[in-house]
Amino acid sequence: MIKQSFITVAIIFGIVSASTNKDSIRIVNSGSTNTAGYTITVERTGSVTWIVAPRVRPVISSTTPASSTTTRNSIQLSASRTNAIFEAVQQTLPFTQYKPVFCVKSVSFGTTLHVQYRGEQTPDLSCPLKDERLIILSKYVQSLIADLHIQTFG
Repeated sequence: MIKQSFITVAIIFGIVSASTNKDSIRIVNSGSTNTAGYTITVERTGSVTWIVAPRVRPVISSTTPASSTTTRNSIQLSASRTNAIFEAVQQTLPFTQYKPVFCVKSVSFGTTLHVQYRGEQTPDLSCPLKDERLIILSKYVQSLIADLHIQTFG
């Protein structure tokens, strides 16, 4: 009986842990030739982490190894802001209902911006959007990005 209870608790804990890990929002900026890309992860707990990774540029002739200046940062969002972001994502699901969005971008500075959630990805949020739900989600994403002061140059 005790053994069965222990196994049941272990299974439930495993399911809860697995679902918590999958219940995060990823915001991905592709970066460009001249700007770094970044990935922001927003957890249900309000924990936000982000990684900025500069674009790798080929070095034609150098004896100095290329440097990696990938940075990782984190903050804690309020419960109300976290809930608002998750609600905006929930309102736009399924992301597959939207046609891909394309727009003209600079060759050197053009980036893409997508939200990923539970295996789905939004159209490019940096392009003009027509669907009100995507527009609202984009506003939340842009606000969060601005508040994080992510540096993509240099």
